[in-house]
Amino acid sequence: MTIPNIVRSWLFQGFQIPSVLFGISSLYYLLTDRGLRNALNNHVIIAMVFVGLILQFIDVTALIYTGRTGTVLVSTRAFCFTWASVHAIGVVGVVNLMAWASIERHILIFHPNLVRTKTNRFFLHYFPLIICMMCPGVFYITMYFIVPCSITMNYKTVDCGLYSCVVANPSVGFVALIIRVLASKCRARQRIQWRNYRRMAVQLLSISFLYMSLWCPSIFLYTAYLLGLSRNIGASYYPDSNYFNYYAIILTPIVCALSLPELRTKFKICFPCCRRRRAAVGPQALMMTRTKAGPIAGPTAAIATIAQ
Repeated sequence: MTIPNIVRSWLFQGFQIPSVLFGISSLYYLLTDRGLRNALNNHVIIAMVFVGLILQFIDVTALIYTGRTGTVLVSTRAFCFTWASVHAIGVVGVVNLMAWASIERHILIFHPNLVRTKTNRFFLHYFPLIICMMCPGVFYITMYFIVPCSITMNYKTVDCGLYSCVVANPSVGFVALIIRVLASKCRARQRIQWRNYRRMAVQLLSISFLYMSLWCPSIFLYTAYLLGLSRNIGASYYPDSNYFNYYAIILTPIVCALSLPELRTKFKICFPCCRRRRAAVGPQALMMTRTKAGPIAGPTAAIATIAQ
């Protein structure tokens, strides 16, 4: 049974609000803290959170409005092309960044010497980040604005129906990159000091689990269709699986914030209600009282009595 559009829109909005707050806060801390900003392993996370926020402000907001009203947010060709471009470039770009994060962690953990020099750091760190966003940008801008497309604009569907002009699907490339990373790690025989890289590994595994658990169902089902599986099988579930893909992007800022110890500490400072109250253990001062006519109360009185 397919989830109704109105239910999808409310679920989107329920997760969108905390996700945007976490995303803005995470970007603020990652960019203002010099140590976090200069760490190479955080750069791809910054890019993912930034692109994810753009998707939420434009793509997810438009999806929420379309799910509630049955029409696009602004019924113009300019808005439709903007929405379709942001949706396609942003989604594929985030998936590319996620895949590159896996490969980059492999380099930082197994071959850290490769990024010691400025030249190697540019080609093995900064340049791939640019390529991850530039490739889908060039491809989809070409498909939408240069290659002729005879699709009629439909102001009652997602992306106004413009995505039908594109035949490519980024999921296969995403799976191939994951296989490449796993194969590389299996071939590596170096002795690794896992304690030094535990934070990077936890961060990567957290985000990877999020993407794989939400993307793999639609990927496997789409691959089965390409291999000859009848489209009637899973016909009602396939649209829902594509809908759940969005939650990988929406939940990324939250997972990033929770997977970084530095960000967890900063969030606890900002939100005191999240701190655990611990019982104070230690010596406590005893109040000494004296009556008008009586002896000193407390341990001092006992000492005075013995002295007498």
